[in-house]
Amino acid sequence: MHRSYKTILALLFVLCFSSVAWSAQVVDRIVAVVNGEIITLFDLNERIKPFLDRFQGKTLTDADKRAILQLKHQMLDGMVNNILIKQEGDRLGIQISDVEVENEVRTYKKNANLSEEDFQKQLTLEGLTRDQFKDKLKEEILRHKLLGFMVKRKVAVTKQDIQRYYDAHPEMFKQNKQLDVSLILAGSDVNLKEIRARIANGEMEFADAANTYSEGPGAGQGGRIGTLEWRDLAPEWRDVLRGVSAGNMTKIFAVQGKSALILVNGVQQAGEADLKSVEDRIYKTLYQERLEKRFQEYIGKLKENALIEIKL
Repeated sequence: MHRSYKTILALLFVLCFSSVAWSAQVVDRIVAVVNGEIITLFDLNERIKPFLDRFQGKTLTDADKRAILQLKHQMLDGMVNNILIKQEGDRLGIQISDVEVENEVRTYKKNANLSEEDFQKQLTLEGLTRDQFKDKLKEEILRHKLLGFMVKRKVAVTKQDIQRYYDAHPEMFKQNKQLDVSLILAGSDVNLKEIRARIANGEMEFADAANTYSEGPGAGQGGRIGTLEWRDLAPEWRDVLRGVSAGNMTKIFAVQGKSALILVNGVQQAGEADLKSVEDRIYKTLYQERLEKRFQEYIGKLKENALIEIKL
């Protein structure tokens, strides 16, 4: 008997929740059919097994039961989506080769800087076999290809969209105050007070003094350590830099037991980033939001046209 998707979900949750006994005997059964393709109780429990294992030997609280129920809801929805995506991929003739999947495995390991041994350990911690991990990758590859076939061409972001987003989210584009600085970090055998006076009198360049006397970062490059974010500075650095304008030096202060002197090369005051500098970031944000919305609409239409039923 065919029912609406929400009705099917409700019936399935009653069925699943009435047997929250993964540690006891599990009776497998067909719990859902999607256009003739089945989802079993075993399939569902396998998907959430890593989560359920946390409750082994534990008396369930009401909060635990709600969490399990919610997870089964989310997992079932995802499993239905995956079946619909697979069926749609078959209809469109989209193929995923074993070579593509293995390439994705290699890319994943490379990006995560994992050796094969580390990769296997991670899979074990997540309660996955290598084949299960590859199945998940295959689902993702298919999803991306389906996006390319049916969804991406329907997503557009205009200049006006970007401008409206920029105007509506001013707090997202505030710039932090930035300082371009050079540093002299001198040992106890260096009279930094005298050196500072010589720099101030024009007898010596700050860069020359840094190359000669500094033991800190930037030594050999005129003491320059680049641009620093004001919010990231240690309190003692803020104290000596506060109010110092470009081209001027701070007073001498202590850093890790050494005498320190900073030259402020330039200051960029806090303010709002101009639209041009954040345009690409806004475009990507809007594009991803709209892409996901289109995809969910696409999945929704597939569900409307699907035959989804419960087998009791």
